[in-house]
Amino acid sequence: MIELLTIGDELLCGRTPDANAAMIARELHAAGLAVQRITSTGDDPGRIAAALLSCLPGTRFMVVTGGLGPTGDDRTAAAAAAAFGDTLAEHPHALSMLEDALKKRRLPMNAPRRKQAMLPSTCTPVANPVGTACGFIMLHENRHYIFLPGVPAEARAMTEQFVTGYINEHAGRNHAISSRSLRVFGIFESAIQEALSTAPPLPDGVQLGFYPHFPEVMLRLTAHGPDADDVNRRLQQARDTIAGRIGEHVYAEGDMSLVETIAGLLAQRNASLSVAESCTGGLLCHLITGVPGSSNWFERGLIVYSNAAKTQLAGVDESILARHGAVSEQTARALADGVRACSGTTHALAITGIAGPGGGMPEKPVGTVFFAVAAPDGCSIHQRRFSGTREQIKLLSAYTALDLLRRCLLGSSVD
Repeated sequence: MIELLTIGDELLCGRTPDANAAMIARELHAAGLAVQRITSTGDDPGRIAAALLSCLPGTRFMVVTGGLGPTGDDRTAAAAAAAFGDTLAEHPHALSMLEDALKKRRLPMNAPRRKQAMLPSTCTPVANPVGTACGFIMLHENRHYIFLPGVPAEARAMTEQFVTGYINEHAGRNHAISSRSLRVFGIFESAIQEALSTAPPLPDGVQLGFYPHFPEVMLRLTAHGPDADDVNRRLQQARDTIAGRIGEHVYAEGDMSLVETIAGLLAQRNASLSVAESCTGGLLCHLITGVPGSSNWFERGLIVYSNAAKTQLAGVDESILARHGAVSEQTARALADGVRACSGTTHALAITGIAGPGGGMPEKPVGTVFFAVAAPDGCSIHQRRFSGTREQIKLLSAYTALDLLRRCLLGSSVD
């Protein structure tokens, strides 16, 4: 059995969401390891010690996050020493790892930072690949206590690179664990489940996890067993089963984002991109330029919020706006063709719509959005009607434009 303990006053007052508990539970579940209980406590050393000692019967592993930093309210190491009858001491291995981490970041050693090497004397330090505070392991009454920093990026890296493997090994499974992630857009979790309900069952021992992160969904396939080749064979079979039902919505595998996927497709074709966006107000450009190297293929972006901007910047004829309105397929086409012509790019995207909460009409309610994808062989127009808040509609619109471009580059049909 596995328990999680997250530490920090900020968790109890609601100032900071408990992202670490959710992340660690997901990673362990994906590896076929079940969490039995999640507990949170504040920074009081006595309460930390009490929480460490209040395990459920049968618990063999407790993963603890938080309270290992350089400040005065980081008291987890001292609380662990007190709980298990140990003393704090400057751990030579922890100090060496701390010095290396500071050197890489060109940071000086000082008393607060050196505090991070003060650990229970009998613990085993664990390297932190992305931060300065190392983790550590303690054994008490046949239980393994795994202590991690509370910074989410550091906790994630240590969970992925160390915790799952450590628990798997010391739980006596000695199995190979492998997983594959599928990145999905354009279909929500409930629709994915419905599509898979009529598919052949996944191979024995393969677990499928759903991890929605609006507006996309990540699917995680995980398998374990004594034979690594067999594990990978079953994962590939499961992946093929899913692709057979929702393959058109799977834009990448692994950690590649939608923009990174598009960057690769554009690079393969020596293609370039410009955009003209109205209702998204620059969000599409923000997503694009958030990827390093986007300057290699992204030429320009126009935020054409007003009718005057659409005319002056993208060359939309005033008669189109007068006859069809700013939110129309004709305006979307004119925007895409206009920005492509003035920028000289091979491809262009345009978005125009009503993000709300006001501005809707019976024939064009809030959430009505038109998209245009201009390419060397012509310009395609697409209409969507989204629901949700203003922010959700904007994000859905930006992602939809990117996905339409992806499909265009792949030569895929779009409903």
